[in-house]
Amino acid sequence: MTDPSIELPANLENRLRKQLGHEFEQFYSALRKPPAISIRMNPGKPTDQYSSATPIAWTEQGKYLESRPRFTDDPLFHAGTYYVQEASSMFLEHVLKGVIDLEQNHRVLDLSAAPGGKTTHLQSLLTDNSLLVANEIIASRNKILRQNLARWGGDNHIVTRSDPKYFKKLPNFFDLILVDAPCSGEGLIRKDPRAIEEWSEDNVLLCSRRQQRILADVLPSLATGGILIYSTCTYSEAENEANMEWLEQESGLTPLPLDIPESWGIVHSGPDKASYRFYPHRIRGEGFFIAAFKNVDSPSAPGKSRRKPIRYPELATPEDQKWLHSPDRYTFLTREEHRHAIPKSIYEGYLAINRSLRITSSGLYMGKVYHGQLKPSPELALNQWLSRDIQYIELSADEALDYLAHINKSHGEDYPPGFNLIIHNGYGLGWLHVLKTGQIRNKYPAAWRILQRHPKY
Repeated sequence: MTDPSIELPANLENRLRKQLGHEFEQFYSALRKPPAISIRMNPGKPTDQYSSATPIAWTEQGKYLESRPRFTDDPLFHAGTYYVQEASSMFLEHVLKGVIDLEQNHRVLDLSAAPGGKTTHLQSLLTDNSLLVANEIIASRNKILRQNLARWGGDNHIVTRSDPKYFKKLPNFFDLILVDAPCSGEGLIRKDPRAIEEWSEDNVLLCSRRQQRILADVLPSLATGGILIYSTCTYSEAENEANMEWLEQESGLTPLPLDIPESWGIVHSGPDKASYRFYPHRIRGEGFFIAAFKNVDSPSAPGKSRRKPIRYPELATPEDQKWLHSPDRYTFLTREEHRHAIPKSIYEGYLAINRSLRITSSGLYMGKVYHGQLKPSPELALNQWLSRDIQYIELSADEALDYLAHINKSHGEDYPPGFNLIIHNGYGLGWLHVLKTGQIRNKYPAAWRILQRHPKY
């Protein structure tokens, strides 16, 4: 099925004709076809779901689906066993494997992180003791980012909401920075018609200047020898290759070429042939651009070694030990009854970030403590470090969807009193609180709730 309604603005079409030459008609034809449907599996929550789906060449975790299911009606989607993500952007995995040692611990920044596709991908690829900072300045998008990270189930991330200029307060801090820059969105035309409606040459130039400002603001926080990955979802040279040249000339960064099989259909671009373009007529995915750089020569900056031994504020209490299967992994913070578990491996980084940036989430938020007892958070139910000894209720798919929609068909006498973990196929979804009176309280957050059940699930 094609979409003949897609029409490119004249200036954009003329530029793409020059850019693609004889391939333009193939490209334009691809824009009128349905986009590929792709997902990325969560290696921390393995299932055999989609095991027969077609793999994506440049990632071990990605799959193509033949048709788009109603993901909202799949409890495992809500449990975080997979993430719905555009296939081209998963090329980040191949880049990472080519530029850093993923067996080592790293400090990593995803600067424009929402909604969380690349952030959760990073978390799957990094070691459990690495520090992952996910930044999103827009409040509504920051909330979505936190939800998606909660579903993914990791604990070594810090979510911040700060303008890029404030990262200068963390000089020489990050081993790797990903700047998936806000752009004109030309590569999303097939998926999002608004990209055409909002396109203009002035906006392209505005995006290019904004991207340079963002890069200039964040580069001081890149460690000597560190890696910068720059990506966009646009075809514009002003936002891609021109910014790549600007990075080389103004910041002294060295482009890093990658080994890419020709069969993948990815186009090498730029003067060093070290940047990479994705076109929908060549690959099963949308428009995308990515390049990696090494910070070989950097001004002298403070190192990351500490002068004093770290003093952890709190160690695990007996109550903490009830809820976590590796409580010694953490130090703990309590703020106005809110209990947070911070992996010890990232605590030093947390202290530095807390002095410089606005944090909206850190480590694993466990819940609120009343009279020494924890009322567990929704995030804890989804976390991979939750104790395996927690009392739970296994639900069928249909029952789980009722729970996610706050449709309660059960009674308190059916379950043991206290907080029960609701699981489906072995993975947590949320909590059901059974009171001593026999009443039940569905503790799934209202903001995460399924608003409409599909009758044919």
